[in-house]
Amino acid sequence: MSISPAHFVQSMFPRGFALALSCLFALAAFAAEPVRNLTVEKLCGAVSPCGTALAERRVALVIGNAAYPGAGALKNPANDARDIAARLKRLGFEVIVRTDVRQKEMLRSLTEFGDKVQAGTEALFFYAGHGMQVRGKNYLIPIDAEIRGESSVSSEAVDVDQLLDKLAPARLSLVILDACRNNPFERRFRGGGQGLAQINAPTGTLIAYATAPGKVAADGDGRNGLYTAELLAAMDVPDIRIEDVFKRVRANVVRKSNEAQTPWESSSLTGDFYFNASGAQIAQLTPQLAGARTAAQIEDELWDAIKNSEKVGVFEEYIRQYANGRYLAQAYVKLAGLRDATRPATPATTPAAGQMIKDCAECPDMVALPPGSFQMGGNSYKDWGKPVHDVTISRAFALGKTEVTQGQWMAIMGSNPSGFKDYGDDFPVETISWHEAKEFLRKLSVRTGKAYRLPSEAEWEYACRAGRGHEYCGSQSIEAVAWYTKNAGGAAHAVAGKQPNAFGLYDMSGNVLEWVEDCWNDSYNGAPADGSAWKSGDCSNRVLRGGSWNDGQEFVRSAARTIYPSTSRVFGISGLRVARELSERKEIEPAPHLSQSPDISGSWHWSVRSFLVPDRTNTVNADGTCLLNTGTTCIWTWEDAGKRKIAFRFSDTWTHVMTLAEDGRSMTGKDDWGTAVTAKRAGGK
Repeated sequence: MSISPAHFVQSMFPRGFALALSCLFALAAFAAEPVRNLTVEKLCGAVSPCGTALAERRVALVIGNAAYPGAGALKNPANDARDIAARLKRLGFEVIVRTDVRQKEMLRSLTEFGDKVQAGTEALFFYAGHGMQVRGKNYLIPIDAEIRGESSVSSEAVDVDQLLDKLAPARLSLVILDACRNNPFERRFRGGGQGLAQINAPTGTLIAYATAPGKVAADGDGRNGLYTAELLAAMDVPDIRIEDVFKRVRANVVRKSNEAQTPWESSSLTGDFYFNASGAQIAQLTPQLAGARTAAQIEDELWDAIKNSEKVGVFEEYIRQYANGRYLAQAYVKLAGLRDATRPATPATTPAAGQMIKDCAECPDMVALPPGSFQMGGNSYKDWGKPVHDVTISRAFALGKTEVTQGQWMAIMGSNPSGFKDYGDDFPVETISWHEAKEFLRKLSVRTGKAYRLPSEAEWEYACRAGRGHEYCGSQSIEAVAWYTKNAGGAAHAVAGKQPNAFGLYDMSGNVLEWVEDCWNDSYNGAPADGSAWKSGDCSNRVLRGGSWNDGQEFVRSAARTIYPSTSRVFGISGLRVARELSERKEIEPAPHLSQSPDISGSWHWSVRSFLVPDRTNTVNADGTCLLNTGTTCIWTWEDAGKRKIAFRFSDTWTHVMTLAEDGRSMTGKDDWGTAVTAKRAGGK
């Protein structure tokens, strides 16, 4: 379909204007017989929502038993099963989910599942509920089990060996057992023992336990058990191997249980498996031609036709139609300039401490905070909050009155990534990475002409404490100020639902975690004392503060700190709160680009040293945007101009840090996982 750019300008984007693009993927065909454990990463699902089939079929059976009679009743397994099933569906699995099932239904479900497990499939079994061991054999317990002694177990429960038999044809199998609760049945006879017995995983299988063999795990206080809650968060992290998923789960469970619970795995996997693999690593997206031109060519012509317009509405409509457009940064700059030209001049003033600030209708409400000094950290929070040290905030700044809401995010970004997106515009935005938070702030700065940014960790804690010595942000009573595991009901809540602290800030403790600017350091030794962000340390991981609805009371304290990779979108949990300067100097972070020579704009041949990732073409624009021929967009910034280092951050969450050669014709670097990346100018030698 061809669209006249001139007609676009004249009609200012009529309602019927649309451009349909198709997803066309190319797959390499494998002539050889499938090899067990060799993972070919998926194309669609959570990462690539086109209708293309997976390279391998993924099937799962998920069971959660909670409604046991009497003292055996559990709180979380049914929720655990539903949430795991929903996540697996998003990740491309065909899922059978059952909750509160009797023995016959469990056995029928195993048979149904077994029929789907065929040669070449990737099969997953998840169980939450009561389980037990009898003389070294493991059993899963249906809700109708009448276990009166050792001899009745085999006829009343489900033998785990039956499950493993069903998995035998699969190319790769995962068995996840959150079944190590304190079990009332085990007290009835001598042959049982606490928890589950160790199973040696058959070839091509990984078996994961919520805690070590022979130990018991907590059911949990929130919507999910502790183990399942951490598993849900880790499954969403893109492009990490299954072994690293469970390492991440283990580290967080050990920390949050105060070392009372240690998850454990038995594995015989010989290849790699990824829950959330980027489709761009294997697929080539072929641009669909509209008439004789590509979509990019049409957008280029359109921008050429409107870029000198003096009409605000033209650029507003471009931004609406091209939410991820190649000229989005320029459109925002142009729009801000046109709006400034129509505003009457007003005397420059600096807001007074405590003053409410709102820069635009869709902007977050902010509170002006005064300079001050405080003691940062806490001695009771292991080593992460030590040593307690003096910090002086020398300049006033503004901080969001609440966490950024879904409505505010939508108004700036045009989409809503939140896990609780159906709950309402006044709920906090979540499931965002640190990089996405930074991009939101950059766009907000361009739109308003104000210097929006993330707070430093010191600024965040200063604002949380608000000149008081409270255990939580605003009170000694956690119930007064925080949504956390015991009162949140397993979900985030609308902002400002609890009482504010002395600065008038809401939800500083609980609700969702909030990204701050700082790189991760596991203690405060060497931390800045002037309130600035700590920009050295492990900068692939960033700090989040405040705890969330999914955390216990220890993790919503004023001194509590959390670590996640900067690329992580922590499902339902990771959000942000805005900060900005109050000085009259405009310190807006520019649209990411290199303002000095050399010019890197143009077409580059991009190569990642991995057989799973095909070579691609990256079109780099002078405005700080870029576009792969696979359709993946990216932004680029100078990381260190003196060392000629440039960071390319791709919309599929990958970051490549590259060093530009002296002749400007090539770049070398690495991706997030240390894989070598090279780039050469098209036509370069």
